[in-house]
Amino acid sequence: MLLTSFAQSLTLTILMCVFAYFIGSIPNGLWVGKRFKGIDIRDYGSGNIGTTNSIRVLGKKLGFFVFFLDVLKGMLAIFIVEFILEPCGVMDSKVPYIIYGLCSIFGHAFSMFLKFKGGKSVAASLGVVIILTPIPALACLIVFGIVLLLTGYVCLCSSAAAIAVVTTVWILHFFGMDSGWILEAPPLYLCIVYSIVACFLIYKHKSNFIRLAHGTENCFKKKKNKENVDANIDENN
Repeated sequence: MLLTSFAQSLTLTILMCVFAYFIGSIPNGLWVGKRFKGIDIRDYGSGNIGTTNSIRVLGKKLGFFVFFLDVLKGMLAIFIVEFILEPCGVMDSKVPYIIYGLCSIFGHAFSMFLKFKGGKSVAASLGVVIILTPIPALACLIVFGIVLLLTGYVCLCSSAAAIAVVTTVWILHFFGMDSGWILEAPPLYLCIVYSIVACFLIYKHKSNFIRLAHGTENCFKKKKNKENVDANIDENN
């Protein structure tokens, strides 16, 4: 019976990792553009399918709808395991919850539907942080908003937000509480994983920083004609 229970939990753990990657791979910007605008978003703007290009090409309403769906990617598998399957006694996860989040993040970055290409996974990563560590998620949103207002450059916002998450999670690790969901001290492995993911997200913005240094990076503080977006501007998700 114990062996059967272990095998069931292990099987479900593997299936949920696959499910998380599958959900992460869904190109929301692509299908939303085709469904509501009748266009392939990859033919416009930066050619990417994430939030930033969706806002520029599809407009704010549809762009933020894409953002919501991409954030949901990072949360869904973790929510199903932590709040449905485990409480119902169906499975006992054999890996930390962050593993499901990583599968979603890399699904977005390397989508099976786009020949293993994708976005920068900023929104999907935010979804993971929201469901696992609310305080770092709040710090992320605050820093993102401040940097956006001050500079208008999404690459700076995303990178600063990633650094804010890492800084906050390490502070909580050393000074957080022993129990309590919101202020609970995150385990060491989670701090390390967050740090690695933050480096990955910043690295994904390398082309943006090159353009920023050359003065050619797109800025949201400047008014842009949606139809004349520079084709070389890289997407920030």
